[in-house]
Amino acid sequence: MDPNESAPEKIRIIVTGADGMLGNNIVRELLSRGYEVNCFIEEGHDGHTLNALPVKITRGNLCNETHLMPLFRENDYVIHTAGVTAMWPPRSALSWKINYEAVRLLVNLARENGIRRFVHIGTATSFGHGPMEAPGTEESPYNNHNFKLDYQDSKQRAQQFLLEEHRRDGFPVIILNPTFMIGRYDNGNGSNKLILYIYWGKIPGYSPGGKNYVNVKDVAHAAANALFMGRDGECYITGGKNMTYKDSFRMIAETLGVPPPRLMMPRFVSISFGALQSALAAITRRAPAVTYQMARIGCEGCYYSSAKAIGELIMPQTPLEDGVREAIDWFRKKEMV
Repeated sequence: MDPNESAPEKIRIIVTGADGMLGNNIVRELLSRGYEVNCFIEEGHDGHTLNALPVKITRGNLCNETHLMPLFRENDYVIHTAGVTAMWPPRSALSWKINYEAVRLLVNLARENGIRRFVHIGTATSFGHGPMEAPGTEESPYNNHNFKLDYQDSKQRAQQFLLEEHRRDGFPVIILNPTFMIGRYDNGNGSNKLILYIYWGKIPGYSPGGKNYVNVKDVAHAAANALFMGRDGECYITGGKNMTYKDSFRMIAETLGVPPPRLMMPRFVSISFGALQSALAAITRRAPAVTYQMARIGCEGCYYSSAKAIGELIMPQTPLEDGVREAIDWFRKKEMV
């Protein structure tokens, strides 16, 4: 190296929720680009999926400034993936504490420590969904408040807060809004539970709606790109393919080599089943496989367009079948199937 030439700048990044499915994929994508990755995970989590990686792991409380401050002093960028995604119970103080109050704290720390860009992982449900022929976009008004889920409402409020902070003083935030992710590093309680249930033959039928599915690796790629691509103060729906439940369940089953669910459950049957499950859960205090709110959502066409993310964040569109195979291979490795 020329002695007069300065050494290349080391890119130092905090990833919150790094032991989750998306967090794991983001960490590996960042490492592949030669970045220095500092993982923040919830205290009490073993973070075993990260143990073999050349990363620094900090455990703590996402709402505790003392736990977070050292990381923010030492790093330049943040990718915030941590959040509560549980839909049961539908009303949850924890959702607001983690999905909204913690974001306010992180923004204050980022501003105090000169963080160059804050990449926030939200959810596509913070925008209105649409039918297959006119899917929701970043301009679609939020309409999921009708489902009365604190998970969705708290994420949407956090998004509003972040955009307001950017408009107020140029806070360098960019928001990614993933759709339904499938792929490697799920613990079996996340979105890939659907794949396990189809593999085990525990889903007898499908509701009349549908959603947008995406390979989690594509979202991780877009998140890494968002450190230096995209525009501050903008949201990007990071999705893949819009599919009805009938078609997506068949695709998953065929990829796994198992029989697909064949029973079409009419709307009134689906919603009645969800209502019954929620009523039983209120008595047993155990989360149901399907809630009343989930059943209602399952009867709608919750479709989205990712044209903006594909164009501005150069987001890939990996075949969903690859994500299904990667998920089941991961479950086999973990001896869950």
